[in-house]
Amino acid sequence: MPNIGLFFRHKNSIDIFIEDNYDEEFYKALLSRVFQGSSYQINKLIALGCKENVKNACKADQTARRQKRIYLVDGDLELITDSNEKGLKHYYVQEKYCVENNLLHKSSIIEILHDHMSVDKVKIEKQLGFENWLKGLSRPLIELFLNYAICKKIKPTVQTVAFGVGKLCTEVKKVAILDENKVNARIDTIKTEILTEISEEEYNELIYDLRCKWPVSIETLITIVSAKDYLLPLLEFRFHKLKSVKMKRETLRLRLAKLCNVEELMELMIA
Repeated sequence: MPNIGLFFRHKNSIDIFIEDNYDEEFYKALLSRVFQGSSYQINKLIALGCKENVKNACKADQTARRQKRIYLVDGDLELITDSNEKGLKHYYVQEKYCVENNLLHKSSIIEILHDHMSVDKVKIEKQLGFENWLKGLSRPLIELFLNYAICKKIKPTVQTVAFGVGKLCTEVKKVAILDENKVNARIDTIKTEILTEISEEEYNELIYDLRCKWPVSIETLITIVSAKDYLLPLLEFRFHKLKSVKMKRETLRLRLAKLCNVEELMELMIA
């Protein structure tokens, strides 16, 4: 796998291996901003298909060579339980659930809305109610993802994040909003699955430790809850409340990659 980089040596001065296939334009838009002004040239990213492939390729690429390379993976549910691979050279695990979690900056979102609405930004900010919206999502989604993380570790065959957020929403005035009752029912379902493998006492100890580590806050929300599968779809639904805004999710994602604050990704420069 590492030798794939040789085919693109004429295009790149750094090899960046990623998980996702068919997602090159998004990653290039984001990472080119991270490396802007540096001596590194990125014209081609190397997608290996999944996190396990990236990790195995990195394990096979631990001997010294001149070419700088980064094996970039998402934090995923393992971020919550601190069970991601450690100690591999050139292996960079996101410090958030996934790369899309770096996109959620209010100023960037307002800028995109301003392009579509041609309304004063102060008015847009008020209509969006970004902080209050995130605060309302925090308690139910953080609790859900803490349970997902335990389930992934205890009973990994059970579907967790792949359970679409749309199924946890209710339509109000033709706008989908997160339904806390549905989220709680989903948590109960996941807990039931967990309790087929461990005792209630063991479960209570695990969930208590994770609640202490990841308290309810907006910061925790945008760190451990999948932006790709949950927060960005919910933001898209939020846009529907602003009647004139209709945007495909992939378009929103790419626009945010071109506008968001990339400061938190700057560690890639020294990875």
